[in-house]
Amino acid sequence: DFAVFSPTDIERIEILRGPQSALYGSDALGGVINIITRKRTGAMSMTVAAEGGSYNTFGGNAAAGGSIGPVSLSVSGTLFDTNGFSRVGDRDNGEADGTKKFAGTARTSYNSGEGQAFDFGVTAYHQKSEVDGGSAAKYDLPGYERDRDVLTGFARFNFEGYDGKLNNQFSFFGSQTTSAYIEPNPRSTDTDGSDVGLEYQGTLDMGQAGTLIWGARAEQEAATQSTTTSVATASSFDMERTLLAVFAMQQFTLFDRLNLSLGGRYDEDVDGQGFLTGRATAAYLIDETGTKFRGSFGNAAKRPTMFQLFDGQYGNPDLVDEQSYGGDVGIDQELFDGRLTFSATGFYNNFTNLIEYQSKLLPDYPKSGYYNIKSAETSGLELSADAILWPSVLKATGSYTYLHAVNLDTNLPLSRRPENSGSLTLTYTGIEDFEFGVIATYVGDRYNNDAKTAAALVPLDAYTKVDLTASYKLNPETTLYARLENLTNVEYQDAFGYNNAGRSGYVGLRWTH
Repeated sequence: DFAVFSPTDIERIEILRGPQSALYGSDALGGVINIITRKRTGAMSMTVAAEGGSYNTFGGNAAAGGSIGPVSLSVSGTLFDTNGFSRVGDRDNGEADGTKKFAGTARTSYNSGEGQAFDFGVTAYHQKSEVDGGSAAKYDLPGYERDRDVLTGFARFNFEGYDGKLNNQFSFFGSQTTSAYIEPNPRSTDTDGSDVGLEYQGTLDMGQAGTLIWGARAEQEAATQSTTTSVATASSFDMERTLLAVFAMQQFTLFDRLNLSLGGRYDEDVDGQGFLTGRATAAYLIDETGTKFRGSFGNAAKRPTMFQLFDGQYGNPDLVDEQSYGGDVGIDQELFDGRLTFSATGFYNNFTNLIEYQSKLLPDYPKSGYYNIKSAETSGLELSADAILWPSVLKATGSYTYLHAVNLDTNLPLSRRPENSGSLTLTYTGIEDFEFGVIATYVGDRYNNDAKTAAALVPLDAYTKVDLTASYKLNPETTLYARLENLTNVEYQDAFGYNNAGRSGYVGLRWTH
């Protein structure tokens, strides 16, 4: 859940595109976002930040950590409170839907320096939100509330063998989620979910033969849901499932220029379905010209979630696993002594049994809920560039995506997938200790729903949103920052009937020592 993280927790973010189930298993259907949290080592350090602004919003976060000998410790906390705006109906004058959240993390590690290491981490998260009952204006009423608590933790042991050529990693992980949705009827829906498991991963350095990664994973998911009204309590579901997996991947280099990988994985639901996935990649480097040619091909799968299967209102126990295969080819090019980096990627993906939410208002669907669309495909082109327009003064980052996403059974577009989208960021650093940025985001026309006929499609208008950011270092330890979001106050919706924030400004102060 991205809402758990504050910027002070994050060291870097890695994004892998395309089918990734061969290494990561279920859910890695279209890619993987890997958020690497910060491990504070060395001298003790601390960061504290606070900000406030539109919609009576206040946020704050703090983080501290460091190491003493082989032991390091990091702790952080964040809070956020806003009155919000009306998600349904009149955005600026309707009943506001506010939220409060609190999160804390702690992480410790031990590194012997002789090939043994231990990491342990825990995160706790609480959120209380006011929500509307649906996308129609008549649902813009006070009294709906959603409470959510999440607790996650992990422990990881690493030890080396064969003179450091083999790394063995054992990971234990677990999470507990509690959610309550309280309606004014009175009616309350309580959901509890848990996930516990362990994984082994071995990494063997085979010299000129490359690197071999292999491993196995076992986990158990459980979920219960019950709905209580003023007259009765009905259990919606109480289910659990045991999941097993084995995987392996070989990486090697030929001629000092051609990097290759080949991997595969088998996932099994002990009481359900299993799937086999694989992936192959290649990248050819021409250092003399700053050029990289790359390509990949693989297949992936995604299990239905417990909610999609068993929820009393929207669940469908007949859902089957999504399956996909696809590939991409691309080029990365550096020009003008590295002042310009350009990337272009063409991609294609084919999906079978794609899981989508469908409304009962559409033909052929007996109730609103989740259904398998028999076949769908996506294809397109991604372009991106980073340019230093004026050294130490002005730089630009841009991206554009053309996407063709279609339900092959109806030859109509898939929901909420714009054919054209892109962004452009300009960053000015020409004044010492001052940085200013302009971010423009464009999302093209798309449709809110999948439908059997073109007449039943619900359009969502294209929009362009402009944001401004600025920061100024008051001294080496203190930074004043501000941002203005949705500068032109454009009204737009990512899902039909649900508003996004209008023009809003925020100012904050960050201190680091």
